[in-house]
Amino acid sequence: MPECAFVTFGCKINQYDTQAIREEILDLGYREVEKAEGVDLVVVNSCTVTERAGLKVEDRVKALTRKNPEADVIVTGCMSEDDRERLVEIPGVVHLIGNEEKHRVAEIVAGAAPGEASTRRKSRDIFGLKISGFEGRTRAFLKIQDGCDSFCSYCIIPYMRGGSRSRDHQPVLDEATRLAQSGFSELVLTGIHLRQWGRDLGIEDGLGKLLRELRQIPGIERIRLSSIGEGAFTDRFLSAFEADPGLCRFFHVPLQSGSAKVLQAMGRDYSLEEYLHAMQRVQRRLPDATLATDLIVGFPGETEEDFQDSLRWIEEIGFAKVHLFPYSPRPRTRAARLPDHVSPEVRNERMLRARQHCNSVQEKVARRRLGAEVEVLVEKVGAEGIAEGLSREGLRVDLGWPQGSANRFKRGQEYRARLESVEGERFKGVTVKEATHG
Repeated sequence: MPECAFVTFGCKINQYDTQAIREEILDLGYREVEKAEGVDLVVVNSCTVTERAGLKVEDRVKALTRKNPEADVIVTGCMSEDDRERLVEIPGVVHLIGNEEKHRVAEIVAGAAPGEASTRRKSRDIFGLKISGFEGRTRAFLKIQDGCDSFCSYCIIPYMRGGSRSRDHQPVLDEATRLAQSGFSELVLTGIHLRQWGRDLGIEDGLGKLLRELRQIPGIERIRLSSIGEGAFTDRFLSAFEADPGLCRFFHVPLQSGSAKVLQAMGRDYSLEEYLHAMQRVQRRLPDATLATDLIVGFPGETEEDFQDSLRWIEEIGFAKVHLFPYSPRPRTRAARLPDHVSPEVRNERMLRARQHCNSVQEKVARRRLGAEVEVLVEKVGAEGIAEGLSREGLRVDLGWPQGSANRFKRGQEYRARLESVEGERFKGVTVKEATHG
């Protein structure tokens, strides 16, 4: 039996796609091994959203080909043209397959020829991949949308993934049903622009309606959203979350900059005022919600005043988690041609200050949670009655039973716990109720 291995970089969409590719390749008769050494086939699902990410992919592919000189190595995912030029020269790389043909990886492994990428950039064939489980996880990702029409000045995603496309309504429900039947009680909806789901299908208030339908599927107890734009937080959307505690109140809403001037230069599809009003609506109507964001540091033209504006809004909004990214110029983007690029020295110094500031804000926000009770889905069970899981608010919690309890945790079940302490991003909680679901 031939052996295979899979390596995934980047976002939740890539993790979903790798799982789907895995299932199809195993159906061809391959056996998966954990370590990619001495195998017949390696599939690398790449991410090149930043220059550093692209270099990591290149280094890993080179290492894989050295360890597996006889293997066929296939690289798929968000490869830029520069990445392709570098990767195609690596011995052992037999195919470079873009996102538009990712659903054909197993076919190509079986002998089919790759097609012309340029003819498929608007096709819904990208949703040909589907899954029935999710390797090693208690939560399952469900891709419902792909691509982007925004063309932010710094971003190459529209070039790598094509225009925004929604997965058809019924296949989404069918896949969610399969996942529920496989024992997954939580779904994480993924997409490049989740709030745009349904627009190209002619479905009004698409995401809100889809959430309500998914929650009607027996076994689906929790639904979580991956990154989502500020425009999603309409009255209807927020009302759905107010009415249903099974819709997890964790929202990752990219800000990118707290400077109105920089946001305009980035070409974002919202103003600073629109973003702030959206976050205020969330906090007013869902006061226990967790807010997370992305922030780009050192964008061309960013002054010290612009940078301080970003830090100020991070604190005023009270983000529980901030993903920091130093600006990285990418070929073919408008931002790469902008004047007044910030020097690497200034950018690195601002990154250091931003990290210290965000850590301080996150600590304050976390301490406000102490004493609260949350529902935690157990993902790992350790020794001595200790478990680890994720709350509906996106909090990472280490669980224990009250002293003297003989109860045992079960992976994939949900428990109610009181938050007793926090260190960094991890809470410690004492279980106050038996499993509520599972």
